[in-house]
Amino acid sequence: MVAVEAKGQVFNLPDELYYTPDHAWARVEADGTVTIGADEFLTKTAKTITYVDLPNEGDAVEHGRPFATMESTKWVGKVSAPVSGKIIAVNNTLIDTPETVNTAPYTDGWLIKVQPTALTQDLTKLIHESSKVREWILSEAEKYVK
Repeated sequence: MVAVEAKGQVFNLPDELYYTPDHAWARVEADGTVTIGADEFLTKTAKTITYVDLPNEGDAVEHGRPFATMESTKWVGKVSAPVSGKIIAVNNTLIDTPETVNTAPYTDGWLIKVQPTALTQDLTKLIHESSKVREWILSEAEKYVK
C-alpha cells in the first residue's frame, strides 16, 4: 500500500493497482480479467458520491476514453477506462448505494470488470510503481487539495 500524506490528508493507493491520470484504477485478476474502479484520491477530493452512471455488460471500453459518469455533492466528472476490452460485469449495486465508491473504493466500490483486448500495451500507459504513484499524488494534491 502506498500511503501518501499531502496537505493534511492521507491517500491510500494499493501497490498492485495501475492508475490513470484521472484516478481510475485497474486490477489484473488471476483469470486475466481486469476490475476497474475509482481511487481514494478521487473519492476523498470529490466528497460523497451521490450518483454513478455505468455502461452495460457487453459494451466495449477503450483505453483513455470515458466509460462512466460520477456525481458528488462537489463534483461531476467522467471516469476513463484504464484498459480496452469488453465489459463482463457491472457493479449495479452502486445505483442504490453510490457512496460505496467512497467507503470501499478498492473492494465493494468497483465499477466494472473487463475482458481486456490489449492488456500488455494498456498497462504500459498507466501509473504503477510506488515512487511514481507517490510523485503523481503529491502533484495532484498541490493542484486539487485545499
